Amino acid sequence: MSAPIVAAESGKAVTLLRPDADGWRASWLVRAGFWPAWRPGHDALSVSVVSGEGNRQRSAIEMLDLDGNHLRTLYESPLGGEAVIAPNVPHYALWSPTGDQLALVAQGSAGLTLFLSEADGPLIADPIQTGAPLFLAWSPDSRRLAVHAGVNLSVLELAEARASRPISADARGFRTPAFSDDGELLAFAEPDGSGDGVVVRVARGTGQPTETVHELPGGVALAFRPGTRTLTVAVTTRPASGAFDELWAIDLATGGEPRRLLQRGFASFFWDPAGEKLAFIVPSSTGDSSVSLFARTPTGEFLGASAPFLPSGDFQTMAGFFDQYGRSHRLWAPDGSAILAAGRLLTDAPAAAFGDGSHDAVLRWRPERGAPIERIGEGGIGFYPPPAP
Repeated sequence: MSAPIVAAESGKAVTLLRPDADGWRASWLVRAGFWPAWRPGHDALSVSVVSGEGNRQRSAIEMLDLDGNHLRTLYESPLGGEAVIAPNVPHYALWSPTGDQLALVAQGSAGLTLFLSEADGPLIADPIQTGAPLFLAWSPDSRRLAVHAGVNLSVLELAEARASRPISADARGFRTPAFSDDGELLAFAEPDGSGDGVVVRVARGTGQPTETVHELPGGVALAFRPGTRTLTVAVTTRPASGAFDELWAIDLATGGEPRRLLQRGFASFFWDPAGEKLAFIVPSSTGDSSVSLFARTPTGEFLGASAPFLPSGDFQTMAGFFDQYGRSHRLWAPDGSAILAAGRLLTDAPAAAFGDGSHDAVLRWRPERGAPIERIGEGGIGFYPPPAP
């Protein structure tokens, strides 16, 4: 049976969608929330909530069970302080792979701040580091947290009294660092000295010097193919456009030459949990703001493309920051059988600009030729739970 899906439309109801004989059945979890995130290994979720207005606005991250029962408050904004990072993005929440800790980015008294909360332990919203921007990556064993704050990249060693180990003081040209699945490699980037390109580098362990693995003429987004030491690198020569031009694969296990997998425009890419398929969000060429999902094999062969759709606001945020949100909020089904999108099909009723409300829906697509997009429930975004450890 298909895995359940948590769905939300910013500031409105968060629901759980479960498959049944008649399609998908929705059950209410919380009246209004933002960016629900599954707690790995548990039947629980974190949800950002906001209350009040103006100077009296407050925000929090609540942990709920799958019946909507409140389990614990994992963060609460200070009185009189900034309650949200941006409209429709109160916080960013990233569960550790073991589900025992939540790393979260929120507005603190000193600006944008990284906090850590224990799901079951005594520490709640422990401030760790300030800086802007802030991008995070957990090691697979949850013992380390890579933190890219401003131009500094460091690794927080949680097993060693939270010692911070510096990796780079010139970490630029990328956003989110990437750990390999075995936790041995950490990929990042630095400027190449020309002012236009970057050097992709890898840290291989405590105390070892970093290694250059490739030089590329633009900004990059990084992700390891699941279960391998193959680093995939998306390259943009026009960072302000939000579009990428190429995708490269670098096999760090064998030291082979980098291979270009794709040379065409795309907005973001997502590996399926088994590392057997790549999904791309590809803007249409029609100028109507629509996008499609494309699927390819790990070597770049075409598998299929979805019908175009108009993405919701939250789906656009997900696509724009896919290298970060793809780690915390999963579009792929745990078994890789389907991927989620959100928005309006081109055959739907008139858009929100005509006053009929958003009418955004969670959309589900099987990554193969000719497969239709299936509307499975209301919402501006939807997420599958992570695969079982």
